[in-house]
Amino acid sequence: MIATSNFNSKSITRMPNPLGYDYLSAGPAFRWQEIYEFLNPTGFIVAGGRVGSVGSSLLLGGGLSYLSSIFGWAANNIVQLELVTAQGRILTVNQNSHPDLFWALKGGSNNYGIVTRYDLKLYPSTAMYGGTVVWPANATRQYLQAQTDFILPGGGSYDDNAAIMPNFNYNPVTKTSGSGTVLFYNAPVDKPRALENFTAIPLESGGAKVQNYSEITATTTGYSPRTLRWSFYNTAIKSSEDTMGLIYNTTTDLADEMLSGVNCSTGSATQPITVNHLRAARAAGGDAIDLDPDRGPFVIALIYVNWSDAKDDAIVKSYTDRVLASLEQQARAKDLHYPWLFLNDAGVTQDPISTYGYGASLPRMQAVSRQYDPRGIFQHSVPGFKLGYEAHGY
Repeated sequence: MIATSNFNSKSITRMPNPLGYDYLSAGPAFRWQEIYEFLNPTGFIVAGGRVGSVGSSLLLGGGLSYLSSIFGWAANNIVQLELVTAQGRILTVNQNSHPDLFWALKGGSNNYGIVTRYDLKLYPSTAMYGGTVVWPANATRQYLQAQTDFILPGGGSYDDNAAIMPNFNYNPVTKTSGSGTVLFYNAPVDKPRALENFTAIPLESGGAKVQNYSEITATTTGYSPRTLRWSFYNTAIKSSEDTMGLIYNTTTDLADEMLSGVNCSTGSATQPITVNHLRAARAAGGDAIDLDPDRGPFVIALIYVNWSDAKDDAIVKSYTDRVLASLEQQARAKDLHYPWLFLNDAGVTQDPISTYGYGASLPRMQAVSRQYDPRGIFQHSVPGFKLGYEAHGY
């Protein structure tokens, strides 16, 4: 067992410097809330994780930020990493020193070594609008329509300053639903027009206002309580008038059929991915994820279940498999299927890396692995989403 919990240093390097950016250097032990609070007095932010309790490994899976429509994946904002290879070499990895390895690490998870430092671009910051809001059960359909309007052409997602982290939940025992989101706008504007369909829904709890970045992310502290069992899997569906209804109806209908006797909650965190997000990712130098902006916008449908009793593990897995298969079948029939999986939201039986670049990235990622880990230590001895044994001829 190797732990990096003592790698907790944080420092700022200002311009001029050889990397050409103001940047934050941080050891991998951090949680994002620590980073945002550290940066508060400086007037800078980084394009990092949206939930304060999430850790640094988000970066190696790509990572979503509230600023992704401006700056791409969180990984696109890495300017340099310090990496220890399986042979014990300590490498400083950037676009100039090890360009193929740098590309592969942006989405390549733990397949290449142990990261002991991240250097992340800094951006000037002012107060912003945001916070976590929760809507009552009778507002779920209004929420679904608000998100539909948000993702369609001309909707709020076409304003690069606007972002949401939405969710709906459903209890198949009580037949009740709920919904909520983190609202975000990258300017000190109260109730911006891009978010007006959401702010028009009467609240059950929470709220959004103009405040600093760390105060917005602090409202996420209650996400995914660890007192429950959790299942996370995802699929991707093109943005359309039908998308949100397809996800909601499939999730809830199958829950009624399969989970009515299970003390659980299911639902979907349905995250919009914009064309400008994908353009920004390429403009920042690209990554192993390598999605084409010309294919248009889509949503990541994270399908989750939380439950309390281990005896229900098998039925929960069967339910999740049915939901994913049904969503893919229906999406394909409507020409809405998007052939990619998000590693950060993937389930243990999914294979997200094989979908990178719509299948084209894997051979290059395997070649990088053979160069920097010729014995395949990180393929065979380290769990996670792997590149396939064929990467090393085993």
